[in-house]
Amino acid sequence: MVHHLDDGSIEFAYFRPGARCVHLAGDFNQWAAEQHAMTRDEQGWWRVRMALPAGEYRFKYIVDGKIWEADFAAFGVEMCPTGGWNSVLWVEPRNAEVARSLAA
Repeated sequence: MVHHLDDGSIEFAYFRPGARCVHLAGDFNQWAAEQHAMTRDEQGWWRVRMALPAGEYRFKYIVDGKIWEADFAAFGVEMCPTGGWNSVLWVEPRNAEVARSLAA
């Protein structure tokens, strides 16, 4: 799941209670597999928040360092050139402006 928060940031949330670690990778970080570590809560949801400029993005979750999974609860999915699915995220200009003003 992807949530636009009131402060303009984006929260990525992924339910995998049995996972040891989950990371977020996408075109916003050049698909770096270990750059955005997610934090697990008591119920098994993994979460990470970030500010992103307005635009359209593709992303996946990396479970236990080897399984790349799409988020079918995101804004959409599409076939990726190498096979499988990418999740799609759209960041509205308003959210990006709010996030920038809070980061300043």
